Amino acid sequence: MVSLGRPSGTSVQTRAADGTISSVLHVLENGRGPHTEATYELAKDGTFLRLTARGHHSFGAQFTASFAREGRRATWDSTEERGDALLDGPALYFPVAELPEVEGYLVQAALRSGGALRILPAGNARVEAVGEVEVTAGGQRRTVVGYAIHGLGFLPRYTWMTPEGSWFGSISEWFSTVPEGWEGAIDRLLEAQRGFDLARAAKLAAELAERPPAAGLAFTHARVLDVERGRWLPDHTVVIRGDRIVAVGPSRTTKVPAGAQVSDLTGKALVPGLMDMHAHLDDADGILNLASGVTLVRDVGNQPDKLDAYKRAFDEGKAIGPHVVRLGFIEGRNEKAASSVVTAETPAEARAAVELFAQRGYQGIKIYNSVRPELVPLLTAEAHRRGMSVTGHVPVHMLAEDVVRAGFDGIEHITMLFLNFFATRQTDTRDTTRFTLVGDHAPDLDLASAPVQAFLRLLRDRKVVIDPTVNAFEDLLVWEQGKVAAGLEELAARLPVLPRQVYIMGGLPVDAAKHQRYVAAFDKLLQMTKALVDAKVRVVIGTDALAGLMYHHELRLFARAGIPAAEILRMATILPARYLGMERQHGSIAVGKLADLVVIEGDPLARIADLGNTVTVMRAGIAYSCGALYAAIGVRP
Repeated sequence: MVSLGRPSGTSVQTRAADGTISSVLHVLENGRGPHTEATYELAKDGTFLRLTARGHHSFGAQFTASFAREGRRATWDSTEERGDALLDGPALYFPVAELPEVEGYLVQAALRSGGALRILPAGNARVEAVGEVEVTAGGQRRTVVGYAIHGLGFLPRYTWMTPEGSWFGSISEWFSTVPEGWEGAIDRLLEAQRGFDLARAAKLAAELAERPPAAGLAFTHARVLDVERGRWLPDHTVVIRGDRIVAVGPSRTTKVPAGAQVSDLTGKALVPGLMDMHAHLDDADGILNLASGVTLVRDVGNQPDKLDAYKRAFDEGKAIGPHVVRLGFIEGRNEKAASSVVTAETPAEARAAVELFAQRGYQGIKIYNSVRPELVPLLTAEAHRRGMSVTGHVPVHMLAEDVVRAGFDGIEHITMLFLNFFATRQTDTRDTTRFTLVGDHAPDLDLASAPVQAFLRLLRDRKVVIDPTVNAFEDLLVWEQGKVAAGLEELAARLPVLPRQVYIMGGLPVDAAKHQRYVAAFDKLLQMTKALVDAKVRVVIGTDALAGLMYHHELRLFARAGIPAAEILRMATILPARYLGMERQHGSIAVGKLADLVVIEGDPLARIADLGNTVTVMRAGIAYSCGALYAAIGVRP
């Protein structure tokens, strides 16, 4: 198992004489990872006849799972879910456990059933062959066949089989599983998958983009959001020509150009495109973001070639996606480090890392957990010398106040601020300790205390931008196995089967008493977010989670913290544009700016949740139906 070229785990299957298969998976990546021990038997149709599994998920939550089929009846019982079904044909159980070989069994069983297969607990999958590729590794050569699996996630999942029909492996930009010794095949298979994806993305872009005529498009009779003043401009018309806004004014006095397309928005609202300041783009995220009204993202950690390809495809209209601000990810090298294409352990490597991203035109860098403290001032100075911003995690053996004084322009994640008071410069924060310290101690932190207030003044005076990504810790601190957390039920129900499973996996492993404390810790994260806003610290909106849909949830969490909707909308639009130095192009509805707009049903100034009621999104003058975008990736309305 390989993450961005680095071995990060193993998956071993052993077949006994009676046909029973034992499977053991273990992964260590970024200081954490899943562990699964399973035993199963396959039926003649290639699906599971019996299965038992136990282990822990990536952040340590323990699980057990079992499945059995007797005749037509299938039953399953796990820490997260239980149920039964009467079956009229083959059906494959997908446990809430990391078992990568299941994709191979799915392809085998589906092909025996004419290309389609029922999935348990819910859903249906369809497989199709997409091409053969010859791969080489270690002096060996073989042909593998690629299959696209439809119906499990937002986009087709690819898995590779031998011509004889056995599973070869599954490949992605982030994480790949291949037979030992065949790691050298990953790049070739990734190249093939990129070709499949590019063709699909171009087809969707051609089908779903709505390009106004040369005379332009006029949104008439809309409630237009003035984000600067936090108010509605009633019955207004906004005229777009090309990729720009050319007129904004009352409908009674604003002339619609001859030949322009007219969209009457009576009863609807028109708001500026939203900005997600903490993204890690993946293949479905371009559509997820635009469907959700997010027209610009700041990607703060990705494989550089992949990120550059996304930006190029989105800008050229060859794929559907937002504007992309690129930050280069820089990490150290050790067992607990995150996998990264660009690493730095010496001053020379640090300078080279910044230079690499500067040459690619990146707007900044992100410094991660394992970067040596002595390199942080050098990295920030090198980035600033090139006009690039610096944000990131607080590296191990540093505190948040240290990185601010070392030149950070921003800090990612609200938890990093809490560690300023709970960690020491000797604490190893490269593993789940950086989360458990917050869960254990946040409830007792007095936000009105002198140390906290002094720290908030430091952030304000240094104009540090804080991206709380509060939702990224709700799963760790609040979620319980087998339950969809309150406020996320509707979102989870809209998702395809495998993304939906994420919402019942739980978070950190805790008992009932500690769970209540961790819930209180999450409430304190919300209180700290409000304290930042009250202290006039620069705060923006980011997800570090499911694109688009979780952005809406992040907004609701800010509202739950007591932050007024008008201020939340500023933090989602004009303020990040200003902090990025892009306010002449983005962030508000004004003449001369890019036509990045969202049509909304409802009143997000009164109910921030209404911002999720997206109808139409416009990215640089090209319009898309939000419903059509969601449907294209299997998300229910």
